[in-house]
Amino acid sequence: MPFPAEPVPDGALFAPHHFLYGLYLLLFACAKRWDDRPHEEPLLVTASALVALFGWVHLWRYYPATGAAVCLLGVAGTLVGALVTTRYGRRWRAFVAAAGLVALDDLLSHALGLWTPLDWLWTTYLLDLLA
Repeated sequence: MPFPAEPVPDGALFAPHHFLYGLYLLLFACAKRWDDRPHEEPLLVTASALVALFGWVHLWRYYPATGAAVCLLGVAGTLVGALVTTRYGRRWRAFVAAAGLVALDDLLSHALGLWTPLDWLWTTYLLDLLA
């Protein structure tokens, strides 16, 4: 199996991807927490999400293997950050972990060619509603 499974995810990086939506929600949660508690920034989660987005937007099209690997590392960092960042409470951590898992679902589908539940739901039911 080649890595990544798709040289350009769905042929369009900026098409609707729940990878992007998950990371956007995650960054919004980080920005809100950043605003609520100055000098106690969620740097690990924020930096990891930005690294994942950089891999998706700037690398994947030109260097598919590097872009996919950077995305995987970035999303893994967000999930680790959700586990180890305890000062913001359980609800924030759960939201960040859920958003990270949404992004991971799409990423595993495009990078490794694995069947994932949210991608299956999107292609089986939700895509038909939009058409």
